[in-house]
Amino acid sequence: MNSITLNKVFVKDNRVDYFFSITGNLQKYFKGKNHMFLEYNFDITDIPKSILTIPFVANVIPLIWISDATICMNEIDESFYESLNPIRDAYQNMFPNVKFKGTMVVDKITKNSYKYEREAAALFSGGLDALTTFIRNKNKKPLLITEYGWHENDIQDSEVWEADKENAIQFAKEHGLENILIQSNYGSFMNAVNIDNDFSRKLGDSWWHGLHHGLAIISAAIPIAFKLKVKCIYIASSNSPYYKVACASDPTVDNKIKYASGSVFHDGYELTRQDKVKFMVDYYSASEESVNIRVCFKNRENCCNCEKCLRTILAIIAEGKEPRDYGFNIPSHFSEHVKSFLDNEVKFFTHTFINIYWNIIQNRMRENRQNIVHKDLLDWFLDYDFAVQRKRALIKYRVTKFFPILKRKISTKFNRVFEQNT
Repeated sequence: MNSITLNKVFVKDNRVDYFFSITGNLQKYFKGKNHMFLEYNFDITDIPKSILTIPFVANVIPLIWISDATICMNEIDESFYESLNPIRDAYQNMFPNVKFKGTMVVDKITKNSYKYEREAAALFSGGLDALTTFIRNKNKKPLLITEYGWHENDIQDSEVWEADKENAIQFAKEHGLENILIQSNYGSFMNAVNIDNDFSRKLGDSWWHGLHHGLAIISAAIPIAFKLKVKCIYIASSNSPYYKVACASDPTVDNKIKYASGSVFHDGYELTRQDKVKFMVDYYSASEESVNIRVCFKNRENCCNCEKCLRTILAIIAEGKEPRDYGFNIPSHFSEHVKSFLDNEVKFFTHTFINIYWNIIQNRMRENRQNIVHKDLLDWFLDYDFAVQRKRALIKYRVTKFFPILKRKISTKFNRVFEQNT
């Protein structure tokens, strides 16, 4: 039988460590010591084990479902336990080619409850989605939750985390809010490569994007939301109903998550990314507050070279604003910089990314061309056909790669024959 058993939940001061054992062939989907941890900037020794169990279960339960395995534990919160079937059903609807089965064995289901003392907590990365959700809910004075989930078995130095933390703390200070800071290895304790090798073709998506990240991020916040008696955790949307995309963080999943007396809300789903850019720049233009949007989640600062940076920059330009005013140190020759990037990278764009991001940016820039600050972009970007250019770039890439690979294979085979005959 394939099973995962949560053997120990060890709590000390502001940290909880999970130790688990595995039977059957699931071990290949985990790394090293079968260990997950969460560390907070609050003492958590007064939080019930039934609540602290939630993050571990949330991280592994999608794997239990798609592998038709069993998960065993001593106890779990009743509200979360009852939300699991609706969450599984939401995933099943999203990924119909994979059967979501599996079994949960629990010794004790505990009913937890509390009276609300805080209306909201908001997951806050400092990015466009998070800023939009903050602006929409700032009147609720939300706790700002910032997470880093890419440690290994223990806390390691990370310039990215230090930059994220510094930005979040400064932002909270400017708005008179409180920070919740969470560090973990939830993004690295599982072997995503092996899971993808076995399941990504049927899913049509990766483990992290399709099934894991939403539950991981939200569940890490649940123990502290319980401690501080939060009514609702807000998570910013990444997608929009105008272009349906399968994703681990989706309103059909997130809004089903319950814990004790608390709930989760997937915020801003009705907005496209361009809608959010307009909402954000209109707000900051009117308020005259300064802001730095943090787009590069694996860099200390916005690199202004990656796809995510550049589409955000161009979306700001499309609204008639200057990206340098929003934390992007773009080069003086920006139009040529974008052109060079697309020449090299458009072959890697998916049809979905082109439709839900780049084409919308182009359309908005056409509508608003009289207000575009970087006029030299208008000479070519509006007429750039992403689908055609992607196809051409892919053909060129495959041709240029084919002959060196063929030459290497022939050379290797010749050398082997030569060695056998000498």
